Amino acid sequence: MTEEEIKLSLEDNEQHAMQIICDTLCTYENNARAYLADFVASLCHVEKGDMFSTCNNLDIAQARWLFWYAYRYMTSETYEKIGNLSQDIYGKAFTKVGVSSSVNKMARLIANEPIWTKRWAILKRIIKEQNPSIAEPPVPITITIPKNVEVTIKKE
Repeated sequence: MTEEEIKLSLEDNEQHAMQIICDTLCTYENNARAYLADFVASLCHVEKGDMFSTCNNLDIAQARWLFWYAYRYMTSETYEKIGNLSQDIYGKAFTKVGVSSSVNKMARLIANEPIWTKRWAILKRIIKEQNPSIAEPPVPITITIPKNVEVTIKKE
């Protein structure tokens, strides 16, 4: 097997596994919001309770950031409301500035670190399976074409 064939095989296996997970989730009537913290904790290999505690170990803090990032994406709630989510359950509220800063840090991690990009892709797919109304905004593309060049664009 060539390196390219192995890569394609791994990608196919990953897509198949994700489809099985999403199909399984769709059979349950509960929504993703109720289990988002569980999904994030599992993806990040941390305890859910630790994510909402005063613990500031980097792995736990980053899992918390991912939860807030995903929750914000899913609900469009204010940073203040997101920071207060854990107050009733875990007894620890977070400031809106802390949540805002953490969401921005996670956005940078997702953009620059492959492991966080992959974790976000998994969460985003779960969120979209449960909330098909969430639409991605169109991404503008600017193309500068030199003179005397003919361009054909096909949309798939």
